[in-house]
Amino acid sequence: MSVVNIGLIGAGTVGCGVIKILNQNKEIIKNRTGLTLNLKKIADNDPGRKRPVKLPKKKLTSDAWDVINDDSIDIVIELVGGTTIAKDFVLEAIKNGKHVITANKALLAHHGKTIFGEAAKKGVEVGFEASVGGGIPIIKSTQESYAANNILSIHGIMNGTSNYILSTMTEHGYEFEDALKEAQEKGYAEADPSFDIDGVDAAHKLSILIMLSFGTFLDFDKIHVEGIRNITSLDIAYADELGYQIKLLSIAKSREQGLEAGVYPTLVKKGTQLADVSGAFNAIYVVGDAVGPTMLYGMGAGMMPTASAVVSDVIHVAKHLSLGNTHPAMPHPYKSKGNSSLIKTSEISTKYYLRFQAADIPGILGNITSCLGKNNISIESVIQKSRHLGGGDVPIVIMTHEAKEKNLVSALKEISKFKAITGKTNFIRIEEL
Repeated sequence: MSVVNIGLIGAGTVGCGVIKILNQNKEIIKNRTGLTLNLKKIADNDPGRKRPVKLPKKKLTSDAWDVINDDSIDIVIELVGGTTIAKDFVLEAIKNGKHVITANKALLAHHGKTIFGEAAKKGVEVGFEASVGGGIPIIKSTQESYAANNILSIHGIMNGTSNYILSTMTEHGYEFEDALKEAQEKGYAEADPSFDIDGVDAAHKLSILIMLSFGTFLDFDKIHVEGIRNITSLDIAYADELGYQIKLLSIAKSREQGLEAGVYPTLVKKGTQLADVSGAFNAIYVVGDAVGPTMLYGMGAGMMPTASAVVSDVIHVAKHLSLGNTHPAMPHPYKSKGNSSLIKTSEISTKYYLRFQAADIPGILGNITSCLGKNNISIESVIQKSRHLGGGDVPIVIMTHEAKEKNLVSALKEISKFKAITGKTNFIRIEEL
């Protein structure tokens, strides 16, 4: 088979990128693969709206089912987004024996087990490279390049919006709201940025990598997720003074007792690979038992990088079709080498950055450190700025040695009752890669 017919559902930003690549690089793809990728039908609920690419009217439809029920179409690309109608489109396409390509991380995070199960039954492939890291080839790397490894850990900057905001706060001393406003003005953040700045988007991507790397479908709602709304310019400045930068990291680690998994702001040592990732770029740092530490870096979103990943999946599936064989996306379910149960966040041990806001009175630092010690938390360093004439509030910053989170939470609950504590305490985990 040298001609492969494709149907596209969703001609939005990424969909237009896919159309552009298929038109613009048609000959490059044909020369490299011997395949002709024929975009036969395009479905969009608003086919008449203005777009950055020209859509041939004879291929346009407002009904996605025209694509799904067309027997001549081999591959369906789903770029609708969301977890409702998109799920129906994907499952029906699979039922009809079509291969599916999607960039829909939320759909796979919540319904991946069902989708991959149905695909395996029908012997069709589900391509999802674009669901994590935009144009970064992390999915194929995990499925192929790391296939001989027991993956030990994943640390990822997987949301360009949050990374842009934190980078702007670091470089210009902005407060969070000012950095968010700039990100929105430059098109890096949506009008409602909640999924990005609250860590949900990054958690969707992490759950997909956990599925591939550790062989388990986690209940998405059990993954610990925190965003960056509470990060202040003061925290950025103190982190810098201590030799760190603050990043929103998606983290998964294989431990003897199970898996650590979560998305949260993290102090990362300055000068390390992840700390140096700035702006809207993404990076994913993977450690395997054989390969050692590796990092993939690139644009994690945007029309063309994401479209590039979508088309790479199309080519991958089209090659199999041309050879008369298919390889379902997860043909060999496996049990990971270690325990794949999720460890409660309260049981995780790490180092912490703590910032207290306290009345400038004698003895408060001693009271804080005494309470921490009572809860089995030892101190690595302290920053207490000089006292103001006439009193007033002062920040007290403490770096701890490794401690169990439930002990820290218990100590902070006690400390919050001190009369001298005048505001909410900020604590941020520290990752030593």
